[in-house]
Formats: sequence, C-alpha cells, structure tokens
Amino acid sequence: MKHLKDFGALTLGSRLKKISDQMFDDVDQVYQSQGITLSSRCVAILLLLNENGDAGITQLAEWLEQAHSSVSQMSNKLLKAGYVESKTDPADERRRLLSLTPSGHGFIKQTSSIWEDIEASVEEMLTVTTDDFLESLLLIEAEQKNCSLAARIMNKQQQRHSAVEIIPFEPQYRDDFKRLNVEWLEKYFYVEAIDNEVLSNPEENILTQGGQIFLAKYNDEVVGTAALMQLEGGRFELSKMSVTEKYQGLKIGRRLAEYAIDYYKSTDGKILFLESNSKLKPAITLYESLGFKHKAKTDSSHYERADVYMEYEE
Repeated sequence: MKHLKDFGALTLGSRLKKISDQMFDDVDQVYQSQGITLSSRCVAILLLLNENGDAGITQLAEWLEQAHSSVSQMSNKLLKAGYVESKTDPADERRRLLSLTPSGHGFIKQTSSIWEDIEASVEEMLTVTTDDFLESLLLIEAEQKNCSLAARIMNKQQQRHSAVEIIPFEPQYRDDFKRLNVEWLEKYFYVEAIDNEVLSNPEENILTQGGQIFLAKYNDEVVGTAALMQLEGGRFELSKMSVTEKYQGLKIGRRLAEYAIDYYKSTDGKILFLESNSKLKPAITLYESLGFKHKAKTDSSHYERADVYMEYEE
C-alpha cells in the first residue's frame, strides 16, 4: 500500500500541510495544559503587533503572507478574546487598526517561556535534516512519530518546573517580596495603605504574628511569593500570592499555594481563607481546584479590592 511519501515531490504540499497541522495541534495541546484556550494559529498576529506596532488587516496579511480572509478570521478571535482592540487610524479615519490590549501584552509575557521551549523543541527536531529536502521531510515526519512536538515541549516545561525551588523567607529577600507583590498590585489594582505596611515590614506584620512567607526561586532568581498570615481564633489567611509574569506558565502559583496549604495542615489552625477579586478568573479557578470554596463573608474586608471570600475544605 502506498503512502504520501511514496509519491515524492508530487505530494510535497500535502506533506508540508500535514507536518504544519500536527505542529499547530501539538502547540494547542501544550497551551490547553496551561489553561490557554487561544489557538496557536493566531499567535503570529500578536507577535507582529508587539514588534511592529498597530496595523490593519491588509498590512498583517502582507506580513503573514496569508489571505486577507484568513487573517480577518484570526483577528476576530483575538478581538473576542480581548487580546487586541480595533481603533481608528489617526492618519486616516476610514481605516481601522488592530492594537494590543493590556491583556495581549500580558499574554505575550506569560507565554514567553513556552515559546522558548517551542523554539528549542522544533530546533531539536530539525537536527536530523540533511541537504536532501525530501529526505529531510521523511526524517522530520519520523521525529514527530517517535516523539511529538507536544511531548518535547512539555518535557522542557517539566524540566523548568523541577528547577523551581520553594524556600522560606530570609531578610535578604525582603526587597524581592515587596517588589513582586507591588508588581502584581500595580498591574491589576493599586497599592493600598495596608499593602504597603505589610510589604514594607513583613517580619513584624507576618512572621512575628505566627505567619509564614514562602518564596519561589528559579535559576537563582526569586520569581514568586506567598504568605500565610495567622489571625485570632486559629484563622490563617493565604495572602500575598504573586508570580512575575515571565514565569507564570510554570505553575509556580500552584506550587506556592500547595506548599502553603501543606504548612497550614501541620498547624492547629481551624480555618484557612483567602480574599480575592472576581475579575481575577484564572486565580479563582486555581483556588477552586485546590479545594477553596466560595463563602459569604459577614465582616468587612481589610482590602478595598476584595469582593470574593473563600475557605479551604479538605
């Protein structure tokens, strides 16, 4: 029985499309494992807008060397996802331009480590190629069958994940603790007076009160934080959760939260709770997956931004 490869150059287009479709599917699988629902086919538009600035559909189609209709469909998906916005061209009111939104910029930062692993994995697969193009296609197809692009990327992600170390607070990390939390607060809200007080004096406001501070280190860099604040009546608050955007694809937030939960279980604490904001949907989804349940809060919060109250239930 004959296969596409047996027809040589005659079926080159079909074979290239097969390889391309498989690569897109593999990257989509990696994205989905990270909670990203955007199709990888749309990402090139985000990269171009980030590097070149605002652009219209026609200009994007020229850069991508794809049909206007195809680029228009991908752009509509990005508009719906909130990663880009459409606005009037200052030089021509009849023309519309696509521009990255804050969510679009955040997506690029969040997925940068994934893209590094995608690029490295593809380059790894290409090491088998030869000067004979058709023979190289056979070798690449064999590489895809032996170990998919998705498996290669996830393996590199796992290696990164394994390199993350959770450590206790030390005075030398005081500035890192404040820096990471201020970075997060300024991105989504603003630094309230209580935030500034706690972040500026973590030993006095957290540690001496019976609480704990945990830090995540990756490649000798402090990239994430979490704190357990001990309150009256055996109550503990999971607070000050922050991971710098560049490394959010490594599930560091989950690692920190799980570490904090395990520590809480080792205490005589009666309640572990957290406060959040309803617009932080990925964070709330994470908390729900860890066992936190939504509860009605009777007393007022000490954070103006908090409109969500959750308690941990085993």
